[in-house]
Amino acid sequence: MNRLWIRFSVIISSFALVIILLWIGSIIVLNHIDLIIGTDGISFANSFRLYDLPEELAEITVLVGVIGVVLGVWLSRGLSTPIVALSKAARQIGSGNLQQRVPVHNHSQELDDLARSFNRMAADLELAETLRKNMLADVTHELRTPLTVLSGQLHAALDKVVALDEEDLANLYGQTQHLIRLVEDLRLLAQAEAHRLPLEISTVNLADLWQELAANFSLVAEEKGILFHVDMMDGLPVLLADPSRLRQVFSNLLDNAIRHTPPNGEIVVSSAIEGDQIALTIRDSGEGIAPEQLRHLFDRFYRTDASRTRDTGGSGLGLAIVKALVETHEGEISAESAGHNKGSTFTVRLPMQLTREVTHNSSFNP
Repeated sequence: MNRLWIRFSVIISSFALVIILLWIGSIIVLNHIDLIIGTDGISFANSFRLYDLPEELAEITVLVGVIGVVLGVWLSRGLSTPIVALSKAARQIGSGNLQQRVPVHNHSQELDDLARSFNRMAADLELAETLRKNMLADVTHELRTPLTVLSGQLHAALDKVVALDEEDLANLYGQTQHLIRLVEDLRLLAQAEAHRLPLEISTVNLADLWQELAANFSLVAEEKGILFHVDMMDGLPVLLADPSRLRQVFSNLLDNAIRHTPPNGEIVVSSAIEGDQIALTIRDSGEGIAPEQLRHLFDRFYRTDASRTRDTGGSGLGLAIVKALVETHEGEISAESAGHNKGSTFTVRLPMQLTREVTHNSSFNP
């Protein structure tokens, strides 16, 4: 019914437009004929207006009507078809079919732009739904194991099947700590992606920050037999950022580098000024990253080695958190690797000064 109404409206509008245009054209043509023939007696146009030519008038009227109907139908099909297709696709999207798209027929620039915008919106909705489902599956998977352990152990203790000793209690405590960390990490990611992550903006001296990080991680690297070196950063300007969040970013990256670098390997931290950004690079000679894994590296719960569990490879949220924190500071992070056993390089680029909007949002406290 809606489709018929749309086409009927377009036909009537097109018909009226064609009649008006043709009558205006007829008047202009007749006036030109008057100028050519002359103005002796009653002019041809005036005789037409005075209905001295009833047969010609009837023929012109019929001709105008036929042309108006034909052009009206043609225009209605051209205009209503993409609109009807868009309406149908919108109903499909509303019913949950996020794979629905509308064709781009090159009818007009406006209709084509509308179709492309609709398709981009549908693609974004489909991607968001896919990410939501994947995240729900990942969270469920990560929560299932510690909850199962807790439930089983406590149920056995309540039934007096087993008596929990200090080792059992320590294991249960470790499971609860893992759950707390996982929930906190997910909360942080949700806040960052919603641009609601609280930041405590202040001036940060990168030389002092990296001196502190080097002192903390050099012992860990030394125990594993890894050469750890941080280039001098005294020449860098003071950065406007959240020092605790930056410490979290670089700590996660260093922990990741140490975990994936074998003994006798090397980790080097360097810095440079690139335009209005400060680039900090962490390069290691470790396991490296396969090219097909690089684009998934910052995804939630992604591990480059599928055999790693949360005990050996973390929860899979570390690099996702790093990316979220860097982007909250209006920065960007990238990863490069020449392949397996050829090391990897992570580069964090931060603006030397945040915009007013981010600084304003930093005062938000949930």
